[in-house]
Amino acid sequence: MRKRIACVCVIFALVACRSDKPEDQVRATFETCRAAVEAGDAAGATAPLDPAFQGPEGLDKASLRLFLMGTFRQEKVGVTVVRNEVAVRGNEAFQEVDLILTSRGGGLLPQDASHRSFRLRWRKTGKDWRLLEAQSLDGR
Repeated sequence: MRKRIACVCVIFALVACRSDKPEDQVRATFETCRAAVEAGDAAGATAPLDPAFQGPEGLDKASLRLFLMGTFRQEKVGVTVVRNEVAVRGNEAFQEVDLILTSRGGGLLPQDASHRSFRLRWRKTGKDWRLLEAQSLDGR
């Protein structure tokens, strides 16, 4: 019985991953980035970023990759998504996410960094969604 339930869950997950809805495509691309961060893969985490990416504190694609490489040398990072809302308007998508970040030992990172909220702006380029802008909603 458990095998059947697991099989049905896997089938539903695969069907959900194959969705053609733009909102689901953006969420899938975001999930790829999240998984790369947890794997300590700075190149994978920054691969979906647009060449014109602008992040918090003036980070561009290259500086974000360097920041992640330095962070991953010091510790493993866990990312739990608490909220993930996506709205698509034409070739642009707007996503708001709330994240909880954890450190190598599974404990919360310093209090000011444990819960973060971001507004992301994506642009569709060909068949792919590219992250164009990330704004912190925490005032950081």
